[in-house]
Amino acid sequence: MVDHRWRGWVAPGGKVDPGETPREAVRRELFEGTGLTGELLGVPAAVTVRSYLPDWSAVMGVSFMAVVDHRPPLAAEDGQPAAWLRLDEPWRGYLSEDRLRMSVFHLEVAGHGAGVGGVRVARAGRGCDR
Repeated sequence: MVDHRWRGWVAPGGKVDPGETPREAVRRELFEGTGLTGELLGVPAAVTVRSYLPDWSAVMGVSFMAVVDHRPPLAAEDGQPAAWLRLDEPWRGYLSEDRLRMSVFHLEVAGHGAGVGGVRVARAGRGCDR
């Protein structure tokens, strides 16, 4: 997760650059925000349509879950720290429902019925940052 300047802890994300597919953009944003590379799962973890502020237009975001090696140190972008956060503990974030979405998707993928313990998940999202 990355500590966005006003959204708090969120998945790495941003815009799809011209000529890029959404999956390519996810890989790029994951690397730019954390220094990690990983294998994206085949299906999106979530698709959302939301407005970040009342006077902003709604944007569609497509999020993917990535399987990554958690051993390399995280390499954050300037001014936007990166950290591993537990899914079973709350964190400060503007999009509070994202932690629950991540937990549910993780459980579906892992085939578990309840609880996530100390599982580490990197989720990279697509959206429109201003």
